[in-house]
Amino acid sequence: MKIQNFCALVALSVMVALPMGANAQQKISNRYSMELVEVGDGTYELKKRDRYKYINLNEVPDLLTVYEHKNIASSKLYKSCVSEEYVYKSYPDYDLKLIVDRAVSDTPAPFIVWIHGGGWSKGNNNAFRISSQYIAVQKGIAGVRIAYSLAGQTGATIDVSLEDIEDAVKWVQEHAEELNINPKSFGFCGQSAGAHLSAASAMTIKGTKAMVGYAGAYNLPLVEGGVVKSPNSKMRYYFHDYTDATLGEYSPVNMVPRKNIPAVLLFHGTGDSILDHTQSVEFAEVLKSKGADVTLDLREYYDHNLHSKRSDIGGELLLLTANFFEKHLK
Repeated sequence: MKIQNFCALVALSVMVALPMGANAQQKISNRYSMELVEVGDGTYELKKRDRYKYINLNEVPDLLTVYEHKNIASSKLYKSCVSEEYVYKSYPDYDLKLIVDRAVSDTPAPFIVWIHGGGWSKGNNNAFRISSQYIAVQKGIAGVRIAYSLAGQTGATIDVSLEDIEDAVKWVQEHAEELNINPKSFGFCGQSAGAHLSAASAMTIKGTKAMVGYAGAYNLPLVEGGVVKSPNSKMRYYFHDYTDATLGEYSPVNMVPRKNIPAVLLFHGTGDSILDHTQSVEFAEVLKSKGADVTLDLREYYDHNLHSKRSDIGGELLLLTANFFEKHLK
C-alpha cells in the first residue's frame, strides 16, 4: 500500500559551527568528523580522546579546529526528486516501510538499496536521503531507502533483519514496472551496522551487482569496544548470545560466494573510534583473494562519520559512490 507521494523540495538547512554559549545539544566536530567540546575559554578539546587508539593525535592537522557542517550536495542537484513511501512488510507489532527515490530516466532504472546504521538497534529510512535523491536525479539510478527489524523489537534477530532486506528487494522487483525500475540491476549501500547488513546481503542475494560500505563491520568476532557484544539483553538476543561461531556465520568475510561476486567499494577512516579500519582492510583482502573487483579507500585520520556533512570529504565520497554505481549498475 502506498503511504504518501511527495517531492523533496526543501533542502536541509546548513548546520554551522557553534559559537560560545550555543545549544549544547548540537554536535560540533573538526573536519575529520571527530566530536569536539568547548572548554569554556573559546577553545575546544577532543571528546572521548582515549577512543582514538590507532592514530597519533599529535600528528593530526586541524585537530581542534571547528568545521562548519555543510550538506554533502547542493539542493539544486536533487530537489526535483520524486519520493514515494510504501509498507513492504508487516509484523504484528510494527510495519516496515521503504522510500523509493524515483530515478530521472526514460527507461527502467537500476536501483540501490540504502541501509541505515545505528548499531542494529536504532535508525530509520530517512538516512541517506540526500545521497539517494542526488544519485536518482544525477545518475538515473533509483534509491530504495529501507527500514528493517531492529534489536529490541519483538522477535528481532540478525536473521530477521537480513530476511527483511531480502524481502524489500523482492518487493521492489515485484513492483518494478510501476516504479520504472530494472529488477535485475541492483546494489547495496550502508554505513556502520548498515554497511555490515549491506555486505551480508550483497554476498548472499543472487543478482547483486555492486556494494558500497562506509565504515562497516565485516568480521564481527573481532569488533572491539562492545559495539557488537553489548551487555544489553536485546543485543544479546539479536546476535544469538554472541558465540564466536554465530558471529562468524554472520560476518561478511565468511560470506563471499565462489563466483559472481559483486563489485565492492569500501570507505573507512584510519581514525575511526567506533569500528577500526582494519575491518575494511580484512574484508578487502578476502574479496581480492577470491578474485573480486574491490576498491579500498582509506582516509587518514577520519572518524566514523566520514561520509556525512560533519566531514569535509562527505561530498567527495558521494561523487565517488555515484560514479561507482553508475559504472556497475548501468
